[in-house]
Amino acid sequence: MIEFIDETSCTACGKCVEICPTDVFDLASASAIIAHKEDCTSCMNCELYCPHDAIYVSPLKDPEVGLDRSAIIASGVMGSYRKALHWADGRGPSGTGDNWALQLRERQGERPPPPSDKIRTQLYSVRDRNLIG
Repeated sequence: MIEFIDETSCTACGKCVEICPTDVFDLASASAIIAHKEDCTSCMNCELYCPHDAIYVSPLKDPEVGLDRSAIIASGVMGSYRKALHWADGRGPSGTGDNWALQLRERQGERPPPPSDKIRTQLYSVRDRNLIG
C-alpha cells in the first residue's frame, strides 16, 4: 500500500502520475500527492519509476498504523525495491532481464543476429525464455 511521498525529495516530475495504473497520484506544483490511496494495488510501479526515491510503498496490504516517516527516510530503505531490481533514474535495466541462459551465452561470445535477419532475430529473442503458454 502506498504510504507517503517524501516532499523534500520529490521534484514533481510526474512519472508516478503517468505510470500508476489506478490513478492514485495527482501532481501539485511542488510535488506529487497521494490523491486516492484506497485505489493503490501495491504494484510498486511508482517506486520503480521514481528517479529520486521519493515514494514509499509498504510491503503490507493495509495501511501501516503509527508509521514513522522520518525513521523510514533515515533508514535508507527508500528506493531499495528499485535498486534490488537494478533500475536507475526511473528506467529498467538494459540487457536481457532475467534470461540467465541467454546472458551466459552472450558472455561466452554468442552475439545476436543482425536486425536485417528477421527470422533469426525473432528466434533469438524468445529462445530459453520463461514463457507462459
